[in-house]
Amino acid sequence: MRNILFLLMSTLFFFSNEVLAQNIQLKVRIKGAQDNELYLAHYFADKQYMDDTLRKAKGEWFVLEVDSMLPGGLYIIAGEKKNRYFEFLIHNETRISFETTLDDPVNDMQVKGSPENIAFFQYVQFLGKKQKEIEPWQKIFRRTENLFPDSANLSKIQLQKINEEVLAFIRNFIKSHEGMLVADFVKASQEPEIPDPPVLPNGRPDSLFAYKYYKAHYFDNLPLNDARLLRTPFYHQRVNNYFSKMVLQHPDSIIAEAKRLIPIAKQSPDTYRYMIWFLTNYTERSEIMGMDAAFVYMVENFYATGEMDFWINQTVKENLIKKAKKLKPILIGQTAPELIMLDTLMQAVSLHQVKAKYTILLFWDPSCGHCKKEIPVLKNFIDRKAKQYDIKVFAVCSDTNMAEMKKYIRQYAMDWINVNGPRAYTANYHDLYDIYSTPVMYLLDEKKTILAKRLTAEQIESFIEHHSRAENIEAMQMKQN
Repeated sequence: MRNILFLLMSTLFFFSNEVLAQNIQLKVRIKGAQDNELYLAHYFADKQYMDDTLRKAKGEWFVLEVDSMLPGGLYIIAGEKKNRYFEFLIHNETRISFETTLDDPVNDMQVKGSPENIAFFQYVQFLGKKQKEIEPWQKIFRRTENLFPDSANLSKIQLQKINEEVLAFIRNFIKSHEGMLVADFVKASQEPEIPDPPVLPNGRPDSLFAYKYYKAHYFDNLPLNDARLLRTPFYHQRVNNYFSKMVLQHPDSIIAEAKRLIPIAKQSPDTYRYMIWFLTNYTERSEIMGMDAAFVYMVENFYATGEMDFWINQTVKENLIKKAKKLKPILIGQTAPELIMLDTLMQAVSLHQVKAKYTILLFWDPSCGHCKKEIPVLKNFIDRKAKQYDIKVFAVCSDTNMAEMKKYIRQYAMDWINVNGPRAYTANYHDLYDIYSTPVMYLLDEKKTILAKRLTAEQIESFIEHHSRAENIEAMQMKQN
């Protein structure tokens, strides 16, 4: 369901709320190109999508006329073989022509009717020129770094000089084109500049300053409410990098940052729905244990409330709410839903009546290949450590065939609490515990609170050892106090 769910969601972003009621004409001539038609595409998030076709007109010219103004952003002109000729900007300019050559589309470019793109190609051409200057010095540095320190140092100085020239050009470019999309585009590509760290009272530089400053100023150059920047490579890269690398991967931290950034993105309908979509997608797909709590938060606050009804597909919305409702009772920290099932003697056994400091709730199937690998590892751990940590296993077999279940219990010497999942007095365990494959293991404490879930047997051993050690340390500290 996951891939279908978010494929449906992503398609809705093709339609912007911020399209102006003007028509636009694009004319393109690429001398030497053999195409019969050209294609217009745009960036969105980390992908590119086709918009329309430029038809061949007189001579080597291709023309596209659109009744409404295209949303501002970075666009692509591509050939019939999906070869990219060049990129350009669209922002409130209605009659634009590009004339260039097949041999060097960027450096031979002549633009008419678009100050934005005249400036854009000046910027791109400058960077291309500097890249050519950098390459030989980079080669020298790589060849001499370990053998000839003096030569390597000389090349390093030259590289630094070129880099300073580029930075100076960019600063001046942004300043001289203030108020234009091209300036915002260039600015959005720049990382925040980190000043020297302050000195602490102990005389040492603050080692955490760079990280804290970088995180605090991460979006200074990229306004999260600028919908035009959604249609560049930078917006998604920056948002994704922030949440995946700058924020602690814990649901509370993700939720806190969501609460801080969503109100900024909300100032534009397009950036608002993108930010909600991104965070929902990010938390739903996360492999990090416990992140489903952040997913539930997103659904409850932005879909179940009707907040996203201005754009969300009703079927997608219903699927999201259904999934969040299923996950909420089994979030870490919740009391595990009760299971009452028949054991191998056809006696009813209650999960909540199991007396142990730790209960491992195992869902398995006799025909499951992965179960055959995991169960022996779990068995080895339980045999060694069950008494030390007071552990019991409540093993739920998904096979309806009791004979088959008993056969594998004997084969693996599963001297645990063995019950048959289909023979239950409680609700369907697939729904209660979101079981769509096996094996799945939950770890519960003595009160049947969920401590961890979807761990491997090795991870459960490590988790219990760490949890027990932490409890012992806490108990010792309480005694000392």
